[in-house]
Amino acid sequence: MKTYALVASLLLGTAVLASAQSAPSSRPATLDDVVSEIRAMRADMQHMQQASLRAQLLVARLQVEEQRIAGIARDLAQTESEIRGLEAARNPFMEKMLQDLSKEPPKPGEEDMFAGLRAQLEKFQNGDPVLQERQVSLSRLLAEEQARWTAFNAQLEALERELPVMKK
Repeated sequence: MKTYALVASLLLGTAVLASAQSAPSSRPATLDDVVSEIRAMRADMQHMQQASLRAQLLVARLQVEEQRIAGIARDLAQTESEIRGLEAARNPFMEKMLQDLSKEPPKPGEEDMFAGLRAQLEKFQNGDPVLQERQVSLSRLLAEEQARWTAFNAQLEALERELPVMKK
């Protein structure tokens, strides 16, 4: 709020200086001229206030998007790390063990003692489908959030282009 007041006062001061430095007219200023100048300054201040409010909202949205992107990127990195861990655990001996376990199916009525081990070995060999789906989903979500961030950033740049250029 303090920065808004500072910006508004700077803009008002610049407007007053600019109007004071304008070419001197051949006739003296009348009350109507002063009133119209004040109205123009008021309209400029209102426009700047609206632009400032829009910019603040866009910056807040941009920050929220950045937090979302960081969270999704962190989740995606963790998922990819887990997938790499599964891939690193693969070895030819596990495939041989899986084949050996599959040769002798359990007898009817008996409990399959190796079902858990077989499932674990298959997970190592084929990858975890849940992790793979999560990776695809997070990648898609990350792309969507980055596109949204780009759109907010483009709106901020458009606001910046609308601002008057201060002459030095």
